[in-house]
Amino acid sequence: MIQPDPSHAELAPFILSIGNVITAYSYLEFSMNDAIWELANIERAVGVCMTAQMIGPGPRNRCLLALLKFRNAPQSIIDEFNAIGRKIEGVAAQRNRFVHDPFVVDEDTGKIHRMEATADKTVRYDIMQIEMEQLNELLSKIDAAIADFNALYLRARAALPAWPRTQFSQSAGIEFLRTGQKSGYLTRAHPPRSSRA
Repeated sequence: MIQPDPSHAELAPFILSIGNVITAYSYLEFSMNDAIWELANIERAVGVCMTAQMIGPGPRNRCLLALLKFRNAPQSIIDEFNAIGRKIEGVAAQRNRFVHDPFVVDEDTGKIHRMEATADKTVRYDIMQIEMEQLNELLSKIDAAIADFNALYLRARAALPAWPRTQFSQSAGIEFLRTGQKSGYLTRAHPPRSSRA
């Protein structure tokens, strides 16, 4: 096994697919962050100061659950967020392997592998063969998690008692246009307020 040259022909489709996985996952985390900022009723930039310190989906899930309880969400909604949080943590763990594990090439076959070295309760230290189907399946799981999270958050928002949203709604920044659709990755620049309060 050798480290592949970035121009290695066999590597190109994997690099493209990993880029798609990274991009989709970034939308998933942005969606979670935006929900936290709205539930906390804080300016987007202030929210960034907090959520940027949350590494991975675990802290985000715990923060969302606390905010939902604080906003008096029905227990059924909280239970659904618990379930989707586990799903998101699962796809995040899979994404991490493709993002953080070095790729190597089998000199005899030309096939791409990744060197896995993790120790999350169990040591996994091996060279793993990868197929393009694995990355395509992971991208589909991330897209489904985005659609499921957005649909659930929209339902939760509708079920919650009213809460103040002025700081969030009037803050400058990128407004996340949430849909329950798989392709709902739309954002638009939110105009800054004419005066700061």
